[in-house]
Amino acid sequence: MALLKINRNPSPRELRQFAGIWWPALFGVIAWTIYSRSGSVGAAGAVLGAALIIGAIGFVKPPFMRVIYVGWMTAVFPIGWVVSHAVLGVVFFLVMTPIGLMMRALGRDPMARAFDRTATSYWQPRDTTTDVSRYFRQF
Repeated sequence: MALLKINRNPSPRELRQFAGIWWPALFGVIAWTIYSRSGSVGAAGAVLGAALIIGAIGFVKPPFMRVIYVGWMTAVFPIGWVVSHAVLGVVFFLVMTPIGLMMRALGRDPMARAFDRTATSYWQPRDTTTDVSRYFRQF
């Protein structure tokens, strides 16, 4: 089972969202970039107009956008994979590692992992509750 996978069979709702929101937004950014770099209102308008027409057709007929959606998700999957792993690495090494090092330097051991030769058992007694309503609020 793959941890991440591309949705090759999106629902009509997902296709409508893609056609009505993300497709025009993406090409709106592209049109703005064309206009700001070249000053060509015609080229920017043509790109935006084509995006709005394709988006409207896809909003009314979601299966029309399926090939575009799956192609787009396949194209951006490697970027998402790299960015998510980079962010997780940064969070781990810049947040979790310093916290762990500080706890180790201060002698804090929240899991009580210290080896005790005199201990007969490492069992930690817990208070039991008989309140059945606790089962509905486990966390």
